[in-house]
Amino acid sequence: MLDFIRFLLATRKLVALGGLFILLAFVLAAVAAPAIYDWQSVTMIRLATALRPPSPGFPLGADEMGRDMLGRIIWGARTSLLVAGVSVAAGLLAGLVIGMPAGFYAGRISGIAMRIMDALISFPRILVAIMLIAILGPGLVSLMLAIAISSVPVFARLFRAATLSLKQRDFVLAARALGATDLRLLLRHILPNMGSLIIVQASISLAEAILIASGLSFLGLGPQPPIPEWGAMIASARAHIVSTPHVVYGPGVALLLVVLALNVLGDGLRDYLDPRGRQVSSA
Repeated sequence: MLDFIRFLLATRKLVALGGLFILLAFVLAAVAAPAIYDWQSVTMIRLATALRPPSPGFPLGADEMGRDMLGRIIWGARTSLLVAGVSVAAGLLAGLVIGMPAGFYAGRISGIAMRIMDALISFPRILVAIMLIAILGPGLVSLMLAIAISSVPVFARLFRAATLSLKQRDFVLAARALGATDLRLLLRHILPNMGSLIIVQASISLAEAILIASGLSFLGLGPQPPIPEWGAMIASARAHIVSTPHVVYGPGVALLLVVLALNVLGDGLRDYLDPRGRQVSSA
C-alpha cells in the first residue's frame, strides 16, 4: 500500500491517490457502521422528523420517513460494497474456472463454453441481471447472484485471452518440458502471471457492480425496505427532489464518489502494475 502511494506521488497521479483515499474512507465507514449508527436509528420510522433539512442533529438531513440520511448512507455503503465484493469475487472465480481451461485446451468443449459466453455477453449486463432476478425474486442474495452471473462472461473471455498468450511463453514451455502437469502449469505458472490483470479488472468490475446494483435497487429489484441501499434511497426520494433535494443529493453523491474512485484507482493500479510504467517512474 505504501509503495503504491509513493508511486502515485512520484508520478503525480493525484486523482488516483484521491480516489484511493475516498474509497478507503467509505470502506472504513462501512466496516464501522454499527459503531457509528445503530440499526434501529437508520430503519425506524419517525414521521415527526420527516424531510428535516441538514441540522446539528441531522448532518445531512432526514428522509421522507424521518430517518437520518447520514446513517443510511453509511449503512448503504455497507450494503453496496458487500454486494459488489461478493458478486465480483464469485464472477471472477467462475470466469477463471471457465476461461483458463478454455484458453489452455483447444477442443470442442472449450469452443462450446466460449460460444455460450459470447451469447451471454451479447446482452447488456443489467438486462441479464433483471432476467435472473425476475426468476429468483428480489432480495440481497438474488442481487449478488444476478450480478455475479452477468459478470462471468467478461472474466471468462479476459482470462481465456490471457491464458492463450501465456501458454506460449518460454517459461511455460520449459516447465512442460521438465514434466510439469497441466494442472501445475495452470496453477503455478500461468495463474500467478495474471495477478495484475485480475487486480485491475476486479477494481473496474467493482465499480460496474455497484452501478448495476444501484440501478436494480432503483427499480425495486434489490434489497427490500428498510435495508438502506443507495439506489433504493434515490428512488424513494424522487418525489421530493424539488422541495427537499438533500434526500437525493446524499446517496447520489456517495454513489458518484465511490464509482469514480474505483475507476481512477483502476487506472492507477494499471500503471503501477505495468513494468514499463514502474521503470519510467523510477528513472
